[in-house]
Amino acid sequence: MNRADPSEVPERVPVAGTRKGPGARLMVLYGAMVLFLLALFGLNKPRNWLELTLHELREVFFFGFAALVILELTALLGRRWIRKRSLYYVVAITLTAGLVPVYELLVPSDPEAPLRGLQSLVAALGFLALSASLDRGLKREHSWLRGWPRRSIGLFATLLIVGVLHPLLPVFASYAGRAGAFPVVVDLASDWQAPFVEVEGAELFVGKGPDEWSRRAGRKVALLLFDGSAGGGVMVQEPYKDWTGFAALKVNIFSTASRPVRMLFRLEDSSRRLPPEERIDYPLHVVPGTNDFVIPLEAFSVAPSERELNLQKVRRVGLFLDEPAEPLRIYFHRMRLVEQ
Repeated sequence: MNRADPSEVPERVPVAGTRKGPGARLMVLYGAMVLFLLALFGLNKPRNWLELTLHELREVFFFGFAALVILELTALLGRRWIRKRSLYYVVAITLTAGLVPVYELLVPSDPEAPLRGLQSLVAALGFLALSASLDRGLKREHSWLRGWPRRSIGLFATLLIVGVLHPLLPVFASYAGRAGAFPVVVDLASDWQAPFVEVEGAELFVGKGPDEWSRRAGRKVALLLFDGSAGGGVMVQEPYKDWTGFAALKVNIFSTASRPVRMLFRLEDSSRRLPPEERIDYPLHVVPGTNDFVIPLEAFSVAPSERELNLQKVRRVGLFLDEPAEPLRIYFHRMRLVEQ
C-alpha cells in the first residue's frame, strides 16, 4: 500500500467554538478575577439605592467569584496531578468553605447581618453549581450528568443564587415601576415609590381622598401630616432623571388647613445634600381646599449660585413648609410632567 505524501495530508483545522487547552480557562480566570476585585473594592460610595444594595451584597459576589477563581486556578495549576474534573469542584468547595471563617475573623460582620457567613457560603455553592451545569468536560466525564440531572443542577444553582440575591428583587421592581409610571415622576401612594421617600417633620400615610376633593374623592391618595415646623416635608430620591423635552410639572394637592400656607417645591440634580446657595426652590401658595399647580421647569434653570441645573440628571424632588405653621394635613395625588 502506498503511503500518502506528507504534503498531501490536510491539516487539522480546529472546530470553531472549541476550548483549546488552558487558554479558555485563563480567560475565565481573568474575567472572574476582575469581577472579584470589583466586588471587593467597588461601590464604596454608593450613589443610589441599587448601588447601596450591591454594596451590602458585596460578600455574596466576593465569595461567588472567589469560588470560580479557585476552580479555574485548580484546573490550570493542578491538571497534572488531578485527573478528574469533578475533583476540581471538590477542591474549590473545600478551599472556599475554609476561606469564609477566615474572612469573618478578619472582617467583623455587621450585627444587623448575622448570617453573612452562611450567605457567602451558599453563594459560593450556587456559583460553582451553575458552573458545573454548564461544564461540558464534567458531562463527558460523568455520563449521568446529562439531560435532566444536568438541568436539575442548573435549576438548583439558580435557586441558591436568587435566594442570596433576593434583596435585589424589590430594587428592580421599584425601578420598573418608576419607568412604567413615567411621565408621572412622583406618586407617593404607589408601592414602587415607597423606598425612595424620606420624610422629616411630617408623617406619610396612604388612604382615600376626602369627599371635598372632587378629583380624588374616595380614591387612593397620599396623606402628609405636617407637625408645623419650618422645613418639614418630604424628599423623593431618584425620580425618573431625564426631564428634557417637558415644559412644566403638574402638582395636585388638597389642604385641610384653615388658612393659606407657604410651601416650597425643590428640584435638585445631585444625590448629596446641597447647601442653600445651590438649592432651587419654587414657592407654592397653598390655600384651603383644592390646589392645582403648573410649575414651569424653566424656573429651575439656574441656582442662586448661578450654577445651571441639569434636567437630564434630576436626582431629588421635595415639598417643604417654608415657615412655621399649625399642624396640617395635605393630601397629595401625583406629580406629572407635561409638554406645555
